Amino acid sequence: MKISDVRIGLKLGVGFCALVLLTALLGAVSLFQLSRIHHNAQEIASNLLPSVGYTGELRVLMNRMRRSEAGMITARSTAEVQAFAEQMVARAKDLERVEAQYEPLVSPGEEREAFQAFRTRKAAYYKLQSNLIEVAKAVDFSTNDTLALSADALSGLFAGESETAFVAAAETLGQLQKINSAQADQEQAEVQSVFQAARVWVLGTLAACVALALVLGVSITRSVTRPAGQAVSAARSIAEGDLTAAMPAHGKDEMGQLLSALEDMRTNLARVVTGVRSNAESVASASAQIASGNNDLSARTEQQASALE
Repeated sequence: MKISDVRIGLKLGVGFCALVLLTALLGAVSLFQLSRIHHNAQEIASNLLPSVGYTGELRVLMNRMRRSEAGMITARSTAEVQAFAEQMVARAKDLERVEAQYEPLVSPGEEREAFQAFRTRKAAYYKLQSNLIEVAKAVDFSTNDTLALSADALSGLFAGESETAFVAAAETLGQLQKINSAQADQEQAEVQSVFQAARVWVLGTLAACVALALVLGVSITRSVTRPAGQAVSAARSIAEGDLTAAMPAHGKDEMGQLLSALEDMRTNLARVVTGVRSNAESVASASAQIASGNNDLSARTEQQASALE
């Protein structure tokens, strides 16, 4: 079916609907790409960055707890031992609080395994820490000899198994930090990749929408203005008395029907004019014959009058 066979109203309706659909398509593509960028940015902001912060805070608390243990070894009174023990209890509570905040953000896979390993190593470290606290609380600060022996025992425990357990737990926290940092870098790179792809998609869709809109606009405009110009030219020719120019057929839409009606009008008007001209020529010929007859009759009448005289 040719575009000239489609009604003007339908063509305009299809054109406007196409523009609406193209606009909706552009909006849908833009929203989809924005949602991808938002998802990656949300993952970084609500998961990875807080996870890096929580693991860093856990390392700080572990180091503070370790310093409290070191202070307990160098304590010179039962009161100091008790004070450092209370500090370690407070640090343990802080660790549990931060750990509870971090746990919902732990992703399955490598991070979950490292988190479980940290809990296991932390429990082993806490067990050795409890032994260290018991030994420290049992120290007799009344004599120097007893104090020296107790200090040696505490130092051995602190620098031996306790140190190994602490380093293992701290290394696990470092591993968790590296995992989250790597994931954050990966998400950041993906955000950049998604942004570049989104820009290409949006610009490509926009260019396609503009091109299709131009094609539709030019096609619909030409399908209306071209036959309209032909109709104006034909009407002007008829008004000037030129009934010989035939009007070309132009589809079945309203403009095509207008041209067809003008062609019918021109044909009928030409036929009427031809008939009138033919009748006028017949009347003129008859009038000439009558005039000739009248002249003959007048001549005869004059001859008869002369004869009678």
